[in-house]
Amino acid sequence: MNIEELIGKGYFPIELPPAFNTKKLGDNASLLKTHFDSLNKSEKKKYRETISSVFSTPKVGLSRRLMGIPNPIHQIELCSVIMDNWDNIQDIFEKSSISASSPIDDETGERALTTKLSFGEFKDTCLEDSFDKKFELKTDISKYYPNIYTHSIPWAIHTKEIAKAPENRNNFKLYGNLLDKAIRGSQSGQTKGIPIGPDTSRVISEILGCTFDHFLQEKFSLTGFRFVDDCYFYFNSQAEAERVFKFFQSLLTDYSLDINEQKTEIKKLPYPFVSDWSVQLATFYIRHNEKGQKTDIKNFVSLAFKLTLENPNDSVLKFAIRKLIYSKIFKSNWHFFESLLFKIGISEPVTLPDICRFLLTYKKWVNKRRLKKFIHQIIDDHIYRGHHYEVAWALWIAKSFKVKINKPQAKEIFESSDIISIIIAFDLLQNNLIDKSIETDHLKNEFTEDGLINDWWLLVYEATFKGWITPNNQNLISESPYFSKLKDENVFFYDPERQLDQIVFKKPKDQQEPEEIEAFESYKFLSIEYF
Repeated sequence: MNIEELIGKGYFPIELPPAFNTKKLGDNASLLKTHFDSLNKSEKKKYRETISSVFSTPKVGLSRRLMGIPNPIHQIELCSVIMDNWDNIQDIFEKSSISASSPIDDETGERALTTKLSFGEFKDTCLEDSFDKKFELKTDISKYYPNIYTHSIPWAIHTKEIAKAPENRNNFKLYGNLLDKAIRGSQSGQTKGIPIGPDTSRVISEILGCTFDHFLQEKFSLTGFRFVDDCYFYFNSQAEAERVFKFFQSLLTDYSLDINEQKTEIKKLPYPFVSDWSVQLATFYIRHNEKGQKTDIKNFVSLAFKLTLENPNDSVLKFAIRKLIYSKIFKSNWHFFESLLFKIGISEPVTLPDICRFLLTYKKWVNKRRLKKFIHQIIDDHIYRGHHYEVAWALWIAKSFKVKINKPQAKEIFESSDIISIIIAFDLLQNNLIDKSIETDHLKNEFTEDGLINDWWLLVYEATFKGWITPNNQNLISESPYFSKLKDENVFFYDPERQLDQIVFKKPKDQQEPEEIEAFESYKFLSIEYF
């Protein structure tokens, strides 16, 4: 891995529609770092602190997760520090023999980094290694990423004693201080939290996590593993489990973190390893003939809805829709299946990317009149709530199928603070999918020098670069010591030609379940509430 890959593949949250990417930025990351370093003090002072753009995504139920899109100035700086000290950081990872989530190169090429084990492999390994233990301690850290105290990063790397010594608090020969500074710089100087989304945050969280593992391993002989902030440890007595839990709790307190008590429990064998609902869905057989397929899919989705009501805190529909990918839909069943897809999307909008893949795969059968109603309903349901993810994916589906957005909805989008949806809406506007008479001049108030470093930075740069908006200062980008260089190198962040891959079907098998369950276990990582 290098800085080009860490920026080019591991920068933007994976939850964004596919047009958003940082490949061009990654290709020029080293050049841009050199350029920034060459700026004089007064020029650098303008960029001392920036603010990340925000992308609100759904969790389970009514709760939300705020993804962070840091300004490239500080994100490139952070990536540079990580890569310059990668060998030392890996030494920290190697101190832990219980981490299942240490970052490794993503050989699929989808991201820069992935975890050493998938979530499914982590759970299986826990079961295998705990064969002779009666008790399971399951616990995790409360709102891990948002609660990380940035000053605790140098504590974990250099020890508290060294990092907190008066002569070392601003000693930037300590790379822990450089990491702390770069993260604080990207969030207006705040010391609480790290951005959710970039692969760099996986690195930071594991620096802390492996440090906690090291302290636990020094004091106890542990059976079990940690995956990000999910900990599963195994014992032969309740007293042993309680001792480890109390020590772990005090350890977290020492690093300004808290245990998630609602997700903490000690269980004694026998206890189930997987939830009943996941077994019911994973082992549900869908036939490969026209009549049987329609009946089975209807029953399967009905069961998924029933299990959703019974398990409101679990991502049942997100789990269920992935099983449907294994069924190649007959043309005679598409109209019925399409209706069920729309019902799933309205019920659980986090499934919209999967629904988009289905629609793209069966594009020639999609009923655009029904699709338009579905898209408009999603926007109506979520625009007033500030639900960026739902609106952005509805707009992306609209773009993919050339569905027009009505003027009242477009007006609400352009008057919102939803940066991602506004960018997609500008694309729709350019392609006559939004009425050309829509008012966007009010956005020029954000197109200022400050707009390049506050939470509007992505929209201000991209809309100016692409000519969607002409700022009051027409030389806004060219007068910027930093962003002018991005423009000179033809760096952009929105590529309308990028699209999700269509579903690739395998030959039908009489018994697909084992392979499906494995796929579901890997996918389940996306629904873990460790943020």
